[in-house]
Amino acid sequence: MIMWGAPIWLYLFLAGMAGGAYFSAFLVEHFSGEANRRLLRVAACLGVPLAGLGVLLLVADLGEPFRFWHLLLRFELISAMSMGTWILSAFVAVAMAIAILWLAELRVAQPAIRRLVRPATNALALIGFVFALMLMVYTGVLLATTSKALWAGTVLLPPLFVASATSTGLALLIIVAATVPALGTPGRTVSQLAEADAVVILVELSTLLAYALALGESTMPGALDGLRLLTTGALAVPFWVGVVLLALLVPLQLEVSNWGRGIEIRSVWRAITLSSGCVLLGGLILRAVIVIGGQM
Repeated sequence: MIMWGAPIWLYLFLAGMAGGAYFSAFLVEHFSGEANRRLLRVAACLGVPLAGLGVLLLVADLGEPFRFWHLLLRFELISAMSMGTWILSAFVAVAMAIAILWLAELRVAQPAIRRLVRPATNALALIGFVFALMLMVYTGVLLATTSKALWAGTVLLPPLFVASATSTGLALLIIVAATVPALGTPGRTVSQLAEADAVVILVELSTLLAYALALGESTMPGALDGLRLLTTGALAVPFWVGVVLLALLVPLQLEVSNWGRGIEIRSVWRAITLSSGCVLLGGLILRAVIVIGGQM
């Protein structure tokens, strides 16, 4: 019988957020050019401790460290846990390599060596993007491959977790960029991140609604009971307050109401950072209610 506690939903949250932050920063850097390259480097540096902490939580939940290393020693495509361990480990390794090359690029004075480092960093950045996307998808697939109705009753759980991971990743980038002046992130970039998050939240809200409707129509035994558990049962308060309000409606209202306004305005800065804080807390609660609900 599956018994997954707080370490697992914290692991899913941290891994998804790390992947979402890198995924979002890569797209920002790709479409805006060198102007926001530092944001991608920050996302890579943040991804190492976040994903690393996720690994520690996974080891703690397994109970025996050797069981984790056993997953690394065996590569099984049909095992969600094995694939997830490899994806998470590969993402951490690539992010660490990017961070090291970034530091080398900053510290090495010789232009010739710096010209050699830049292509390697670009290649690794693209590889990291692929693993970040796989990491976000995996956090939903891990649950969807079980026999629990709330997790496997519809194929929409992985898309829901991907949307949530992207939103929490954007929120993390917004908070860091807005509160650490030394990064030199343009205010317009921070505002655009908040605008992008508003769009992602709309996608997440639509996916959550579709997920609920699919559970209600599912023929899998226990799917409807799982939906009732979230909406009217023991988990209704954290679901409606923590997920629907904190993760979705409140941030959406704050971000839409400040759409197009510069973050240099103090009230806008407060609204955007508050919105991002709500997204992070709501994203954590989403994973908690889904993991807990699937085992009740």
